[in-house]
Amino acid sequence: MIERAREMLLEREIGRRAVPSSIALVISREAMAPRWWQKVGKVAGWCISLGVREATLFAPTCRSGIGGTGPADETADEVAEDLMDLPVKGRLLEEDGEIAFGKGGPLELVISLGCGGKAEVTQAIRSVLEDVSIGLIEPSDIDEEAIEGRLRLKQRPDLLIRLGERELSDFMIWQSAYSELYFIERGWRGLKKVDFLRAVRDYQRRERRFGR
Repeated sequence: MIERAREMLLEREIGRRAVPSSIALVISREAMAPRWWQKVGKVAGWCISLGVREATLFAPTCRSGIGGTGPADETADEVAEDLMDLPVKGRLLEEDGEIAFGKGGPLELVISLGCGGKAEVTQAIRSVLEDVSIGLIEPSDIDEEAIEGRLRLKQRPDLLIRLGERELSDFMIWQSAYSELYFIERGWRGLKKVDFLRAVRDYQRRERRFGR
């Protein structure tokens, strides 16, 4: 009862101001737990209830297994299945491809498995250089737009939430250059709605400077 009362107060306060249109959440490897994806739907619901339009979730996994709990391919299928009944549309990105999920709705949800920001930017630069080598573009034509166009993730989060750690992550390292950062010490399993709401409220209270 007390926690629900806190949620209601926060929701009322948040409702008076603009919410971030795009939010990214980073789960630390240490904070992951077996069947971690089952909480994705709950977090997606929190976003929808506030009117957030985009949510991007990064889980630091690998092809050989997720936190030692099972094969990545099997987990991808289970994530997609769990999200099919939610009013979301989006993609589940793996290092070797993409898996579509959801039937459409007010929230664009993207889950990235395994590929961090450094790897993403490296691949984008490699793609640009390959085009240079075959004469599609000139070296002088390489600019920010050329690199951005080859990134796997196109979202630019207004708010990036880091779970379970106090250190920065390289996830969306290019796209989050001007994002507001918020740290939650709880891991993914222990994350509560009140934690999420406090992050959004904190974002609303900040004066964004976009690098200025």
